[in-house]
Amino acid sequence: MEDVGAFNRPIWRTPLATALAGWMLLVIGIALGAGRLVEIVPGEALVILALGAVVLPVPALLAWSFWVMLREPMTGWVAPTLLLAFCGALVPAGPPLIDFGVQLNFMAHRPTYDAVVAEIARNGPLKGSEGAVAGERNGVRYVYRAERPGEIDFIWTRNPVFSEGVRYDDTPCRPSRERMCADTGRAIDGFYSHYRSLF
Repeated sequence: MEDVGAFNRPIWRTPLATALAGWMLLVIGIALGAGRLVEIVPGEALVILALGAVVLPVPALLAWSFWVMLREPMTGWVAPTLLLAFCGALVPAGPPLIDFGVQLNFMAHRPTYDAVVAEIARNGPLKGSEGAVAGERNGVRYVYRAERPGEIDFIWTRNPVFSEGVRYDDTPCRPSRERMCADTGRAIDGFYSHYRSLF
């Protein structure tokens, strides 16, 4: 016999409410941790994670919400309304959340970045090195050109499709009538800027 009481409970006391709240917290957590995730998750797995955790649950939760609404019209309308409102709010709120996550990841690595910059400024490029010089310290990968040690790329991820990281440039380009500058990304702090590009 069907448990009628399950459909007499307010929507916020059902498994659907738990699933919705859990998914919303997961999406916010992924947005805030995006900077760190691109460092530790391979590119292909990152796409699968984004699709599986953020995109694909939406139609499933929406179908579940409408089914519950049909069974409990008094409070069931709250679930699809909340889900659609959250998805709509993600459009303007997503970029600031991701930017804040980038800032958090930058601050977590800042001591290592500063140490690498100071060491290269003190010792200069490796003896006999030419072209690109790559290194790693405390899990932070970096690369710079031997003839240009004041510009260092701290690589978060780099693959054939997508690259992201932090760039240190001690002589940031200042555009003028005689000089044009390539976009180096969004300034974070001091000589550091964050870049993200699709190939």
